[in-house]
Amino acid sequence: MSTKILLSFAMANHGANFANWLRDRLMKQYNLYQVDAVYMDSVVARSGATRHARTFAQNDIAPEGVASVSLDMRPHMRSSTGARPIGAMKSDWNRMYKIAMMEAQVMIFVYTDEYRDSPWCMKEWGQFHMENGRRRLRRQATLRGVFLAFNPAVNLVGIHEPHVTRINVAKTDGMQRGLAWDRGDFVLNDADYRQMVNAIGPIG
Repeated sequence: MSTKILLSFAMANHGANFANWLRDRLMKQYNLYQVDAVYMDSVVARSGATRHARTFAQNDIAPEGVASVSLDMRPHMRSSTGARPIGAMKSDWNRMYKIAMMEAQVMIFVYTDEYRDSPWCMKEWGQFHMENGRRRLRRQATLRGVFLAFNPAVNLVGIHEPHVTRINVAKTDGMQRGLAWDRGDFVLNDADYRQMVNAIGPIG
């Protein structure tokens, strides 16, 4: 693996579409075209061995190293129009995510209401701070955080740490940028995107 930028986001309510759009922009911005360079776990999961079905049962886990790719039937992933995304998952996803975090230079948090309400997303926020604690002990470079606050009412422990840059951003209609699979897709406007890139800084 060779992760430079790690994405942390909630998939629900078009968050996955936004993350795919953001990943694409960052890959082009920094010339990072390896599948794990801008790490998005659902994309990395699809990059190796996969098995496909219309749907999978909740407890139907593929063998280690093989991703299950199927329609995401979780209730919170169903949009107001009835559309559902296609998901991919590996049984060792959390181990892979932690490795990506150990390698990354920057971690981008997409803070929406859905992010706030997700225990998995909150776990990633905690892992970010634990990783920086590990790096301090080993005298390694800090893992910088860029916090995109789509909901400005943020009350999280660690949000004011010097290695976290918070940017209040707004949802911009993504249909103008070609994200039109369903109603509600969103992107960053040009000014917010530039702020984010300035906060990310150089990527080595």
